[in-house]
Amino acid sequence: MISMDSTAPRVLLSAWLEELNEDDPACARAVEDRLAALLEHASIEAVGRWILTGLRLHADDRNGRRAYLSLANGPSIESLHREAASGGVERWAPSLGWFLRGLTGRSILIQPLDQGRLYAAPLRPSLTPTHLLLPGDYTVLDGSDRSRLYRAATAHAAAHLLHSPAGLPAGKLKPMSLAVISAIEDARVERLMLRTYPGMRGWFVDALTLALQPRALSFGALVSRMDLVLMDGNYQDDNYWVNKARDLFEAQATIDLDDYAAFRRIGSLLANDLGQMRVPFRSELYRVPAPYRDDNAFLWTHEDSRARPQEMVLESPPPGPSRPPAPPPPPPSDDAQLPSEETGTREEELRRTTYPEWDHRVAVLRKDWCTVIDKLPSWRTAMAGAKAAAPARIGGEALRLVRARRLSRAHRLRRQWEGDDLDLNAAIEVMVAHRAGIPAEPRLFIGSASEARACSVLVLLDLSESTNDPLNDTGACLLDLEKQAALMLARAVKAVSPPTLHAAATAHGTADRIAIHGFSSNTRAGVDNYRLLDFGAPLDARAEAMICTAPGRHSTRMGAALRHGARTLSHEVSQHRVILIVTDGAPSDVDVHDPAYLIEDARTAVLEARAEGLQVHCLAVDAAADVYVRKVFGWGHFDIVDDPHALPATLCRLYARLSSA
Repeated sequence: MISMDSTAPRVLLSAWLEELNEDDPACARAVEDRLAALLEHASIEAVGRWILTGLRLHADDRNGRRAYLSLANGPSIESLHREAASGGVERWAPSLGWFLRGLTGRSILIQPLDQGRLYAAPLRPSLTPTHLLLPGDYTVLDGSDRSRLYRAATAHAAAHLLHSPAGLPAGKLKPMSLAVISAIEDARVERLMLRTYPGMRGWFVDALTLALQPRALSFGALVSRMDLVLMDGNYQDDNYWVNKARDLFEAQATIDLDDYAAFRRIGSLLANDLGQMRVPFRSELYRVPAPYRDDNAFLWTHEDSRARPQEMVLESPPPGPSRPPAPPPPPPSDDAQLPSEETGTREEELRRTTYPEWDHRVAVLRKDWCTVIDKLPSWRTAMAGAKAAAPARIGGEALRLVRARRLSRAHRLRRQWEGDDLDLNAAIEVMVAHRAGIPAEPRLFIGSASEARACSVLVLLDLSESTNDPLNDTGACLLDLEKQAALMLARAVKAVSPPTLHAAATAHGTADRIAIHGFSSNTRAGVDNYRLLDFGAPLDARAEAMICTAPGRHSTRMGAALRHGARTLSHEVSQHRVILIVTDGAPSDVDVHDPAYLIEDARTAVLEARAEGLQVHCLAVDAAADVYVRKVFGWGHFDIVDDPHALPATLCRLYARLSSA
């Protein structure tokens, strides 16, 4: 039933150790130092699975990985013993082949599916009309009894061979729809299998329970909860979507469990609901939650596989107005698509720029890793909403603060011919130059004089989806307050520098300049930067409409936005340059699962900006922000707003403080 080159496991283990050495040399040395002893107690395949177990168990804990791979704790030793006793695909392939033939009457070749990379996502079985490929990277984390897991995978494959239509055209179905319909089909064929072999229920339920993510709300977690609720009548879930899936499935199951088309319509409806819920989905990152279920390649045929990569984007529609909520859409057809990015008008894309990103896990700055897309909101949408969305006139407090900042004040002038205090730095430089025989002017004093300092401030607004959440029963949201505060500040700055005065002041380098940008992210390939008001641009009706209609959507990849803002601010000639970022949460994005990853990247971006002479300050509208803002921006470089309604006044006070520093 199976043949395997005896040199293949050794070559694969060697490749894994090389990859481990590149990521963490200490871990690689720990394994290499104990490799001879490990191979005395376990096969090469078992040692490889033991390494995988440690890396997956301690994915975000470098010290934990090192302790595990050094056999320095009890779980590591227990894991090695369990891997050595379990065996791999080659051990169970003959009996599984006969088992599959007995269930289906077909002769299906069973072969191992090897994991080529150490840090790749876990493999899933793959079924064709002639082959069943079973993963060679199952570890004890996937199930304590690997033979039971292989039997469940074989029984599931038999259920597809007996009851599923094979190779149906995917057509125009989106990846999210394919995944949900496939999960519904997995449950349907297993339920059909249980009619004949009810004893298999325990195999399926045990594996589904182990794969369950009970409190998470990601796409994979919701599917894992749905999988279990459709197979285990005793499992109760408090999620509306999961319970809706159970109700629809059970209602159809009582009518006709053999009606594939009816269950496919249920899958399409549930996928559409996830789209309306804006649950993110990326097909290249998604893996079927249950390790015994196959990758669904048996179910579908794609006309042009080369066209698939362009579909690997977030499966969430753009957010509409947060108030009032849009009525639910009608039930979709079987091939219904999720809403498109724009329906009537299009946003204007200006340019794309790539930036690096810091990976703290391997201490590497990944070159050209993120793409920032400069955009303008839709012109027609902006102008249409300008009258309705325009916030109130300039507040008296805001105007007073900005005017006070514009008044000349005494500043300490260093390296002067005369003055009241000695400039120690200048004195040291003069003495060094004198001893080196280099002529130097003895400007050794500190004086004081009144001068107006030019200041350029970039206000960077967080436009992530969470800013659309209502703050209270009135329906107001943080996004509205952010735009109101930014527009109030821009009007105040422009009011104290009218166009004629502003032009003359700019020529002498004494004018305050303000820009307002907003950012959101849809993975590292799409960090949107909305240029709502640029430096030197007039605050006319079009600019105000742009600010008022900035959309809130997607996630918060703060590091890329900060690097882009720093590049924009680096072209300013003002003596004082400030990035003032307004946010409501920690950096995050749907393609990043390590909570510390984007926080560390944002911290690195802040340090890079400060090294270029820029000041970076954060205004966090989040009562629980102290932990992450302190780590990203450092002491004294952030303020926390407990009451979101105080944001406009707080922003103006902060501008006056920072621009006068």
